[in-house]
Amino acid sequence: MKFNFKPEELTKEKSLFDIYILTKPIKINNFDFYLTIVVFLLLLANSVCFSSSKELLDSIRSWVPLTFSFTTTTLGFLITGFTIFATINKPDLFLALMNIKHPDYDMSYLKYVYGVFMRVFIHFIFWSIVYLFIIMFGQQNGLISKIANGLMIPYEAKKIVIKSTYVILGCSAIYLVLSIKTFIFNIYTMLMQSLRWEMGKNHETKKE
Repeated sequence: MKFNFKPEELTKEKSLFDIYILTKPIKINNFDFYLTIVVFLLLLANSVCFSSSKELLDSIRSWVPLTFSFTTTTLGFLITGFTIFATINKPDLFLALMNIKHPDYDMSYLKYVYGVFMRVFIHFIFWSIVYLFIIMFGQQNGLISKIANGLMIPYEAKKIVIKSTYVILGCSAIYLVLSIKTFIFNIYTMLMQSLRWEMGKNHETKKE
């Protein structure tokens, strides 16, 4: 097979941030997007109309340990599953995918497929760090509270921060759960494509 790309393009990305920038234009599927929007509206309505700042703050502090445990545990399973998946596929299929440009994005199919997988890992790592920081510094009489009191931040400003944090954390949790669904489907799709690739190769061999 003749390749129309340079070998260094395979290792162009040097960090997870580079991979995130590469995959940022890739759209999430409509179901994930609209369900997250629905959750956002429900959380916003609850924070603005039905709950006090203290109730929201208590919810945040009770949610965060659970979401941190969920993200770190799930990330381990995802990495294990992805490692097994990556090792059973063949390099010639990957190189063939690298040889084809994706019609909707300025990248190869290989970068698109693996970029989608990597983006899930990046989101899980990012939100795990956010949850950990809140656990470490956001408890009652924690560093965040002491800084806010020391700077004499107005009560109304604190309410806005609490309500915003409540909505953002709730949306992040549902989005991460939906990412698992997408991750599993992408693995299934790639396995089927791998089998089609093998069938195509066998068919060409018989013709020869």
